[in-house]
Amino acid sequence: MKTYDVIRQHYGDRQYMPGETREASPSDVKHLVDAGVLKEAKTKAETAPANKAEKAAPKNKSA
Repeated sequence: MKTYDVIRQHYGDRQYMPGETREASPSDVKHLVDAGVLKEAKTKAETAPANKAEKAAPKNKSA
């Protein structure tokens, strides 16, 4: 089972609204992914870490 983000409202095993997540077999929801109704959700490991040092450091250290 994979996790998908709901992009557009649709009715599957229940009513899904945009912003929700749905777990389903890829073969069961392939047509919804192709139609742009669902998008594969990123796992926590796939998200890019925020570089906190870039915001705090001045552009020119001599200033």
